[in-house]
Amino acid sequence: MHKMELVAQVAQRTGMPKETVLKSLNAALAVISEAMAQGEEVRLKGFGTFGVRARRPTRRSHRWTHEILSIPSKAMPRFVPGKTLKRRVEESLTVVQLPSGRLTVRPKLQAP
Repeated sequence: MHKMELVAQVAQRTGMPKETVLKSLNAALAVISEAMAQGEEVRLKGFGTFGVRARRPTRRSHRWTHEILSIPSKAMPRFVPGKTLKRRVEESLTVVQLPSGRLTVRPKLQAP
């Protein structure tokens, strides 16, 4: 689902104009981004927590030249899903193995 599809569905459910929903969504995302940029967590009960985690500095070898590269530490955004969101996803999706051996998720079949 893309942003405009989300806006359309929220507008349909609330009866609000798409322009109003888009402004509200953009404002909410801006507030979340600003809070995270200041190192704060944003907790949405039942949905999850947006936060920032520090990543340690590491050393890696270049794939072709085998040169050792130093990767500095940095702040990384993270999202931890809430219990309600985890449960809803678990109840409505199932993991399926494709013929290639890869795993994917599919909606669970509903009993008639």
